Amino acid sequence: MPKQKYFRLDLAQQQLETAVALFFRKDYVSVITLAGAASGILTQLVLNAGKEPFVDYGRTLQSTLYGQATLGREKYNRFINDKFGVNALRHHGASDPDMIALNVDVQAEQALTRAVVDYIELRGQTEPFVTALLQWLWVNRNGPKAMREFEAVPDRFKRKRRPQ
Repeated sequence: MPKQKYFRLDLAQQQLETAVALFFRKDYVSVITLAGAASGILTQLVLNAGKEPFVDYGRTLQSTLYGQATLGREKYNRFINDKFGVNALRHHGASDPDMIALNVDVQAEQALTRAVVDYIELRGQTEPFVTALLQWLWVNRNGPKAMREFEAVPDRFKRKRRPQ
């Protein structure tokens, strides 16, 4: 069978659709892996579109909040992937321990949210898998309280939304 061509954004979307379904089934390890792979694609696609990916917004926010120079994109991305459990599930070097410590439910939510934020930058939030996750987050993370807290944040800390 000859090779077929795929748009990377479509591949990332497929990974995210599967990751959201697995998130609701509580297969958190698979969610982290799929969301991490999708993020690897989406970060560059968001940059290519002239928009700000999650990782750059995080770097900017850290610099604004703490007034210090942040890590470069590559190092900050590694930091986020470590924090969200992506690297622990992606890499296993010869000298790495056989056992790793993860908080898989929290890290799956974080890795999935990161990837979906970048997906929304490119395609909006109308896809059923995106709306399902956003609705779950609203209900389970006290959406009204989060919005009140967000409204109280100075504008300089808020992500600038560009027209789609």
